[in-house]
Amino acid sequence: MNTFCLFISLTFLIMTILFIKKRRLEFGYSVLWSIVCIILIILSVNGEIVNYLSNCLGIIYAPAFLFLIGIMFSFIMIFYLMIIISDLKKKITKLIQVNALLDNKINERLK
Repeated sequence: MNTFCLFISLTFLIMTILFIKKRRLEFGYSVLWSIVCIILIILSVNGEIVNYLSNCLGIIYAPAFLFLIGIMFSFIMIFYLMIIISDLKKKITKLIQVNALLDNKINERLK
């Protein structure tokens, strides 16, 4: 199981690096995903860390701790992306308004 998790983590890290090189992933996001990949690699290599952390939180079944971390990360990522989407929506609305005003000025000058 650890070998499989390590393989998946390394594959994901390589994909992240390739997307950075192709400029399909912004630097800010790439740092986040790289950190996640490195954490997953560390947890895959040393299962004792997972056992220790799960025991500290009172979780008996260590893989359940990994699911908890994954769900928490997913919620954080969804919330962060919703903030970005909201910001982009405001910018698009502003851009549409400015474009309409400029279009109106051009049409008035052509008349």
